[in-house]
Amino acid sequence: MKFSKAWLQDYIVETLPEDGVISETINKKSFEVEEIITTEVGTVFDIKVLPNRAHDALGHIGMARELCADFGFTFKEDERIKKSEAFLDSSIQSPLISIENGEKCTRFMGVCLDNVKVEESPKWLKERLESIGQRSINNIVDITNYVQFSLNKPMHAYDTRSIKGTLSARVARAGETLVTLDEKSLKLDEAALVIADDEKVLGLAGIKGGKFSGIQSDTTSVILESANFEPTLIRKTSQKYDLRTDASKRFENGIANSLIEEGLYMTANLIKEICVDAKASLVTDIYPKVDEMFSLSVSLEDINAILGTKYTNDEVEETFKKLLFKYVMENDVYTVEVPSERLDIRIKEDVAEEVGRIIGYDKLVPVLPVLNREGLPHKRMFYENKIREILVRNGFSEVMTYTFGDIGEVELIKGLADDKEKLRNSLGHGMLNSLSLNIYNAPLIGEKVIKIFEIGNVFSKDKETRHLALAIDDGGKKSNFTDGVDMILAEIKRTLELTSLDYTTVSTKPYVIEIDFDTMIELLPDPINYEAPSFTSLPVVSYKPVSAYPFIARDIAMWVPAITTWESINTLCLEVRNTLVTRVDLFDTFPKEIEGVRKTSFAFRLVFQSYEKTLTDEEVNEMMEAYYKVFKDKGYEIR
Repeated sequence: MKFSKAWLQDYIVETLPEDGVISETINKKSFEVEEIITTEVGTVFDIKVLPNRAHDALGHIGMARELCADFGFTFKEDERIKKSEAFLDSSIQSPLISIENGEKCTRFMGVCLDNVKVEESPKWLKERLESIGQRSINNIVDITNYVQFSLNKPMHAYDTRSIKGTLSARVARAGETLVTLDEKSLKLDEAALVIADDEKVLGLAGIKGGKFSGIQSDTTSVILESANFEPTLIRKTSQKYDLRTDASKRFENGIANSLIEEGLYMTANLIKEICVDAKASLVTDIYPKVDEMFSLSVSLEDINAILGTKYTNDEVEETFKKLLFKYVMENDVYTVEVPSERLDIRIKEDVAEEVGRIIGYDKLVPVLPVLNREGLPHKRMFYENKIREILVRNGFSEVMTYTFGDIGEVELIKGLADDKEKLRNSLGHGMLNSLSLNIYNAPLIGEKVIKIFEIGNVFSKDKETRHLALAIDDGGKKSNFTDGVDMILAEIKRTLELTSLDYTTVSTKPYVIEIDFDTMIELLPDPINYEAPSFTSLPVVSYKPVSAYPFIARDIAMWVPAITTWESINTLCLEVRNTLVTRVDLFDTFPKEIEGVRKTSFAFRLVFQSYEKTLTDEEVNEMMEAYYKVFKDKGYEIR
């Protein structure tokens, strides 16, 4: 967000230092200053505020508080946020307000202001907004935007003439539509939270206002809406309708209910300041569940233990004062009243973090922790490695298939692709795809039987669990691997001392089974010591990129003298020096006496592949001639 230095200065008693000093201090203690911009009305800082501080620091007042804490300056309160009785007029009808669901809308306040005059904003207001890239519209709309970027509280103003009956926060009804201020037409469903009156939808709550209730040039009476909404709901709705606004950014990260009141009074007081004849009704406030002041306890010992420091009580108390944290100390324990807008501070570690960063992380002395070199065994990982050891020993290779697919119970709001719109509820589909791919490439990888396994997470509507899947195939039509898998399962049972081992058969041809891993190990004892699995000491494997082009395989069978070895034949193949041959694999051999002479038959496969193009049959046939010549020159009889 962009912050005007002059705007920040409005809330700080002392004069702010040079731009470079401000930037360096913020970078060290608070946020990341991405850019310092020089404008006609002064310096603007573009500061990256992460979600954990969006509750309070996405406004100039919150950033000014932060600068006061960083520099030890005095924070200057904005008197406009306080309730003013001076221009309240009980003869003006207060707006009627209702909340349908107190969890979706946690507070809703409103006030009606008469005798307003819509006109061009005063110079100071236009300069404040334009300095941070906001376009001036008119004084009423500009005031609501000014409050949003000052207080971090999005506000909305309606032309009173457009409101019919009660202003309510409710879910949309089937078939309702909304035309937004930017002329975007939305078809709403019952998952969307809206602001509506008795006749129509006025806006998408916390995100965007509607076209037909906005401020007009002849507006003389306005209703101010100040409300708070459930953050997750706002985020989901914003994503669904592809509407990202300054308001949605703030609501989806959560703001304090105290800002609802402060935002309403700040907006009303500013309107009175600019429209001097304005009069306001009594305020309507619906607050289903009133928040209590949040406090937590933390000791000096806690803070120093968390940070690895030796701070004194004086240093900690001075930091609390800089942060405007009220506190009471009793029996060496601080009870800290957390400011309502600091929703990020909920545990003692949060308080320790605040103390550490304000005093300065650069002053911390790094110390390596004293750890047990053996580490602490993790139950799931321990038994996963046990099973990996068994499977690797039996010739299985581990695969990791996609978590996303087109089969499952849990759908993504925005799928990654047409076939990746759901979270998998089984490993089986991915294993079948992996088998198919590996069978096709079996000649390239030099395997007759593909044996793979996967240990991965699967998802239901209620939970996420860990599964184990085994898969075997050789591409044949009648191959049966049941007995082999049963032997492996028996070894797993024996090794883990299981009384039973249940599994689901995903497919019989190819053979794929799946086991609920979490259930399998649930009753097993927690491991005491870490055991390094044997597969960690396997020989080092070198990897290279896979060619994007298909391979071609050619088989050769020939008779050779009985004393001939496969190694000598393989050497002859190497002498051809064809760089496009990626593998030479022997797949059959047998001896036979032919016309009284003992001979041996060798049958082997050459695999050709290029990294630059797709090879043709004609090109490979021509390459094969070089191999035929070498073997014939050696006196071998090609079958």
